[in-house]
Amino acid sequence: MKKILSYFPFLIILAACSSQPKDFATGADVRIYPDFTDITIPSNIAPVNFMIKDSALKYFTILESEDVKVKISGQKVCIPIRKWRQLTSNDRITVTVFEKSIDGWKKMKPFSIDVSNEIDPYLTYRIIPPSFESYQNISITQRNITSFKEKKVYSNSMVASGTTTQCINCHSFKNWRTDNMQFHIRQLLGGTVLFTKGRLSKLNLKTEKTISAGVYPSWHPTHDYIAYSTNKTFQNIHTINTNRVEVFDDESDLILYNVTDNSISIIENDSTELECYPNWTPDGKTLYYVSAHIGNPTQFKSNGGAVSNLDIRYNLFSKAFEPDTRTWSKKKIVIHADSLQKSITLPRVSPDGRWLMFAMGNQGVFHIWHKDSELYLMDLNDNSYRCLNEINSPDVESYHSWSSNGKWVVFSSRREDGFYTRLYLAYMYDNGFFSKPFLLPQKDPEFSNKFMYSFNIPEFTIEPVKISAKTLASFIKKNEASPVSFEQKKENE
Repeated sequence: MKKILSYFPFLIILAACSSQPKDFATGADVRIYPDFTDITIPSNIAPVNFMIKDSALKYFTILESEDVKVKISGQKVCIPIRKWRQLTSNDRITVTVFEKSIDGWKKMKPFSIDVSNEIDPYLTYRIIPPSFESYQNISITQRNITSFKEKKVYSNSMVASGTTTQCINCHSFKNWRTDNMQFHIRQLLGGTVLFTKGRLSKLNLKTEKTISAGVYPSWHPTHDYIAYSTNKTFQNIHTINTNRVEVFDDESDLILYNVTDNSISIIENDSTELECYPNWTPDGKTLYYVSAHIGNPTQFKSNGGAVSNLDIRYNLFSKAFEPDTRTWSKKKIVIHADSLQKSITLPRVSPDGRWLMFAMGNQGVFHIWHKDSELYLMDLNDNSYRCLNEINSPDVESYHSWSSNGKWVVFSSRREDGFYTRLYLAYMYDNGFFSKPFLLPQKDPEFSNKFMYSFNIPEFTIEPVKISAKTLASFIKKNEASPVSFEQKKENE
């Protein structure tokens, strides 16, 4: 914090001492990185610091919003946060860049930044090196996106060293609050870490009647349940294929964990299907998920399973649920993607229950390395859906989450370089249409070009994580994963 406070006065003095060019020619569009031109931002976002990419001898930038004007010299435009808050108190910011060459000053074409609804202040994500390098240094990290403050929720380096390895993944929260949190630990000191009702527990969600422990989670919004997939997962790493990593399931079911009773029950376990990625509607009465039909499981495995059948495609399903009695109705198919030669993954329902966003690619269920993966949006009023061309890029779009007010989405994309996932934000401005997405702002505009780790599983919360990383690490070290009981599924036919 002391570093930040000492940095701001320097910028303010720099801005105050700068002199706006008086004689200049008219220039073209300015090139900046990250591309924050003509975007819509939340009013409480951190400063959108950027770097001017054009080659020049000198640079001068003016940001103005009604009666507020900020002047900054230099190729890097790092905006003092107090001045930034004054700028974002209005609906629009106009940015004008001047560039000086040997021929004199040019006034580049101004661009605007619109200011709209606030966003949830906290974003929690996993920071991980590419899986074809290592996973010895993985962390779950929380960023205050109204500033540049970041803290570790938990890191595997806190308990693992040398040749010991520990993978951490699939953090999730209930209703955008952090008093109900969970994440998985694989291998060393393994288990599902659950923080709820002020208590920590470490669970072994594997039973004799389930494939594995819980994998991909979704907290029930009104009751103490968590829906999980339970998967037998494999990974291939390619040296030539542009889709460098392929993750696939040979078996996959859906289970329900009852937090209160510490019990597991089956949601779906059709042996001819690979069910995955559950997600609840806001009223908790419908569960969406994806599933691929494999036919005869014995024949499927004798043919090499998912390793040899990379054209497996997942369809979108829903299943009605009565929370008080924990009874299920029969599943219903929502989108038959296989008939389109497509495959759906990661269904996420908006907080108002109106929209369902999902990723769709050519095959498989783990699209984070699939360059054909794009985001789609379904209107649950009539089940119509469309490709989100205004958000998508020529490279990978995958994991996505809604803000608590349903006006913002965050998603991971490899559009920067094709290797590392970065986080982008986009604003829903009108009936299912989004503004131009923008890279999550950083204190140093060049950060994303230099940071050799990926960001994934971004999840919004309205508050910070309440438990310290040190407390989590100590608990994980000292406690074995405790078993859960199995309960027969209740079904309402």
